[in-house]
Amino acid sequence: MIQKKRVTLRDLAEHLNINTSTVSRALSEKSNEMISPEVVKRVRKAAEEMGYKQNAAAYALKMGSTKTIGLIIPDLMNPVFPPIIRGIQSVLDEYGYTAFLAYSQNNEQLARTEVERLISRGVDGIIYAAAFREDSVVDLCKKQGVPLVLVNRVVDKGDVDTVKVDDTLGIRMAVDHLVDLGHRKIGFIAGPKNISVSHIRLGAFTQTMADLDLPVQSQRIVEAHALSETAGEEAMSLFLKKNPDATAVIASNDLIALGCLTAMTQFGYTCPKRMSIVGFNNMPYLDWFATPLTTVAIPHFQMGERSADLLLKRIKSGNADFHEEVLLKPKLVIRKSTAAPTKTRKKARAS
Repeated sequence: MIQKKRVTLRDLAEHLNINTSTVSRALSEKSNEMISPEVVKRVRKAAEEMGYKQNAAAYALKMGSTKTIGLIIPDLMNPVFPPIIRGIQSVLDEYGYTAFLAYSQNNEQLARTEVERLISRGVDGIIYAAAFREDSVVDLCKKQGVPLVLVNRVVDKGDVDTVKVDDTLGIRMAVDHLVDLGHRKIGFIAGPKNISVSHIRLGAFTQTMADLDLPVQSQRIVEAHALSETAGEEAMSLFLKKNPDATAVIASNDLIALGCLTAMTQFGYTCPKRMSIVGFNNMPYLDWFATPLTTVAIPHFQMGERSADLLLKRIKSGNADFHEEVLLKPKLVIRKSTAAPTKTRKKARAS
């Protein structure tokens, strides 16, 4: 089979009988205003008909940009991240960028290795969804001058572009919902403290309970060792042994909440009759479960869009003297995993 020759700018120029530089300007969003709309139209029509594709390597050499970005997520199996990725990709497609996807398995050293590889490939910037509260990846990108945006998670230093959800508001919504139902003995299954969302959500829980004059005993809080179903199941088993009188639990994320449901079943607890549970994130397909999960929803797709917008803005400006923080609002999605405590329901029926 004879391989078809790649169409070049010179081929287009000879076909149209114009200069190669004119063809190049007509195909560039940055310079096409320098020539007439009629010529731009002719060039682009010919490029489409002849099957011209821009040589990415040549473009990168000429412009100092690869039109690529790196995207690091912590867990390929977590359903939260695909809609965030779709949001990112929708913006990148509009501006002709390509994303290299890598995942860190919630391991900082692996994340750093992946970021080093992406930087060596010459990516124009990085969207980082796998940050720890103290993270060497952030320092690495700053040292290398690589534009960086954190999405969903943040670092304690706070001097980097971020797109996140108001976790404090989300937890307040969850607590208020349970209290309105009549719950008072409420527990919390936290995530690892070295991850910002876990730390912030736990702090919001204790503060909200204090604001409502509802004391939280130490045994009412159990930390899961990971943001996973298995870790949630283990933590919930410990919680149930320590708190036989509890009537409701809030989990730091939906995967932990699903693990909590498994543990409750093993202990003979029914949900929500014996115990109510609230998750966080509203990952896809929660309404498909036997007990659809009440949860705090985050705007996944919008988070992806805003993080890509922010990164491209930073790449274009090249200004690292300031940073931006985008804070998005969550909302409570009430399903069948929450209800009034049994005693409250009995009193309501009796009255």
